[in-house]
Amino acid sequence: MKILIDNSDYTAALDAVGSLEIVRKLNEPSTCRLWLSLLPGGALGVPLRNQALAVTGDDGTVYFTGYLAVSPLAEYAGLGLTGALYRYALEAVSDEVLLDTQLLPPSAGTTGASAAQILAGLVTRTGSTALSTAGLSLATPVSQFVPEPGAKWSVLAGQAATEGRAAYRAVRGALSLAQVGTTVHALNEADGTLALNNLTFTLTGTGPAARALANDVTVCGAEEPVAYVTEYFLGDGTTLSFPLAEAPYFGPAAEEKILWELFNEGSIDTRNWGFSADSQYFSITGAGLAIDGGTGVDGQAALVWLDQVEAGGTLLLEAVGVVLSPGSTGTVAGVYSEAVSTVSCIAGFEVTSATGTGAVSVAPMVAGAVAGPAFALTVGDQYTLRMRLWCPEVERYRQWYRVVGDAGLAVFGGQGVLAQGRVQMEIQQFVDGVGGTPVVLYDGALPYVPGVYTVVAANSLNLIGTIRSFFLKGLGTGWVESIPAGGSFTGWQTQPLGTVADGSVCHMTRTGSLNFYTGNAPALGAIVAVNYRTTGRAVGRAVNAASQAALAALGTPAVAVWTGSVTKPVGRTSADCRNAAMALVTVASSVSAAWSGTYRTTNVALNAGSGGDVWPGDALLLNAPSVPVAGGGSLDVQVFVRSVTLQYGASDPDVVQYAIAFSNDWANDLSVKTSRRVPVDAWLPAAVSPEYLANLTSLTVTAISTAAVSVSTGVAAPAGGGFEVRRRDFAFQAGNDPDLVIRSVVENFDIPRATAADRFYVRMYDGSTPPNYSEFSVGLFVNLPLSV
Repeated sequence: MKILIDNSDYTAALDAVGSLEIVRKLNEPSTCRLWLSLLPGGALGVPLRNQALAVTGDDGTVYFTGYLAVSPLAEYAGLGLTGALYRYALEAVSDEVLLDTQLLPPSAGTTGASAAQILAGLVTRTGSTALSTAGLSLATPVSQFVPEPGAKWSVLAGQAATEGRAAYRAVRGALSLAQVGTTVHALNEADGTLALNNLTFTLTGTGPAARALANDVTVCGAEEPVAYVTEYFLGDGTTLSFPLAEAPYFGPAAEEKILWELFNEGSIDTRNWGFSADSQYFSITGAGLAIDGGTGVDGQAALVWLDQVEAGGTLLLEAVGVVLSPGSTGTVAGVYSEAVSTVSCIAGFEVTSATGTGAVSVAPMVAGAVAGPAFALTVGDQYTLRMRLWCPEVERYRQWYRVVGDAGLAVFGGQGVLAQGRVQMEIQQFVDGVGGTPVVLYDGALPYVPGVYTVVAANSLNLIGTIRSFFLKGLGTGWVESIPAGGSFTGWQTQPLGTVADGSVCHMTRTGSLNFYTGNAPALGAIVAVNYRTTGRAVGRAVNAASQAALAALGTPAVAVWTGSVTKPVGRTSADCRNAAMALVTVASSVSAAWSGTYRTTNVALNAGSGGDVWPGDALLLNAPSVPVAGGGSLDVQVFVRSVTLQYGASDPDVVQYAIAFSNDWANDLSVKTSRRVPVDAWLPAAVSPEYLANLTSLTVTAISTAAVSVSTGVAAPAGGGFEVRRRDFAFQAGNDPDLVIRSVVENFDIPRATAADRFYVRMYDGSTPPNYSEFSVGLFVNLPLSV
């Protein structure tokens, strides 16, 4: 064994009283503890905190690399010929400790990235180059990664790796990432590589997570957006506050501030921002972000926010204090679907200059093309460019759930959610600090909304100017529109949501009200339409019918229930919870998924035919023909290593003792983290793997009279089915009852009105018996008088 501290060989100083101990845990930093006996006045000095420590076997096996985490402690060892002798206790943490000491900037998370991309991004956010990311290549996707606020780098790295069912290591100054189970150590009784006296099994895991097999699993998740509501009010010229029929869905408060950049540091913060190619055109000055030209090639000189932003709900993007000089060309404040280029620009502000004069104009760009009139800029004036984006779908990628059961790896979820949306773009001029009335450049539909946005502060062909600050905020799920008295239902105009500082005219509250700011009350006779999603609790359930049938055939109780919550990856919607439930019932009803235990061995035995050094995330393939298992057959199971403790006392040749703790997915949570907590608002029992029709997200109201609400569903009725309208949500069923308003087999129909505060819920149904319905309703809440 070779022990190097700060590149000096301390092997001979290893104290014989206390063994060297290395503890490795899955997706956590490794630790090393040892004692040194140093001769007074000897060549080797007492090691210092933060010095590098490497432990390497005689055969070249790298057991540990890291840094001393604390100053060595002197322990009295006795008297020698020269006086009192001391041994020094050393404790070191693996290489990632260098990143754990760095302050990470806040992040609202990223969507649609792979586990390797997330891990590399976390390294970038430390601003440190202490660990190489060149070896990170695992393409396993993670739908949404939201870092725990204030957590250390290693905690976040462990979170990202775990959600990808992977294991990370930091060794020799480099990061690696591999799927759990990639390295398999075969231990076989027949060839002597498995010593049964060193193998101990438990069947139910350890601690409070211990649980029995289950074949009926219910999973609860977070609050989720439910009905797609449009609520109508009538303006009277004075009323500013309108109570909503239901509380709107906003999502976690942490999602409200996604990007908050003041450009007031000494240089561009590359922990948050990246450059598409050339960085030389961007810098920080007293006026904020300075842009000084470009290559003239689209996409080659762009300043890009590193996190991909989920394109769901309502977003407000602002470029504040924009000043552009004559001759400027490019795009400012854009959102893109792919690599930065005009064709992938979902929405942005295109900057052009006139031939000859160089006079600068700004026009809205939507879906890669100019979509509205240009606005001429005045030289030297400041401008704020605002973009409001709305997508009624909040979760654009379903969460991934990965488990291993009797049949091997099973993967659930990950589906993308298609959606359309709307965008409003405006410009506001400031002269000597006084803002003018915002001018709307575009207000219309987005026929395609990608799952994620790449946010770009500037894509410079030849932009010359400054941007004072740049913001991106989440505003929940609300979108407000209005038409004047007597106006057409095709002429809706967006009423900007947000704060007064955002140039907005109204805002929505979490408690359920729409409030207009003073001076912005809807005019007499104007109709206001408020779009939002209601709030519910995500729940899903799955059953293993084959397991239940097998138990019934044995004459034992057929049903074994487990009910709880999934905490990571969090169940954001009921679709997520159904996927999580399918994943959990796969392992909960698998015999092999409940195995856990320990195995003790040595490096000598491992090197003799079992694949050598063992790390957390490796698999042990245990085969013992003499060991019977329940249900018949003999022991032949693959288990996953959770922790490894290595101990070494001075020996020649090296003999390293291994204590390997293993457990599978149901014995102890691996990539799917669970809790037995059940939210009080969870409506149980949930339906078992229900079949849902599409939600009617394309439904539009074409007219509202004193007698009826005219709608167009935008889709044809299913065979044998149609569209059902009820006064109460979550009460859809065949037959007639007082809640039923109407059923229609055509896509354009009228819903009869009954009161001045009608509540209608609409779903599609098919010809099955009983019928299948849309998962969520379209809610039409009409607060309009029945008589003029």
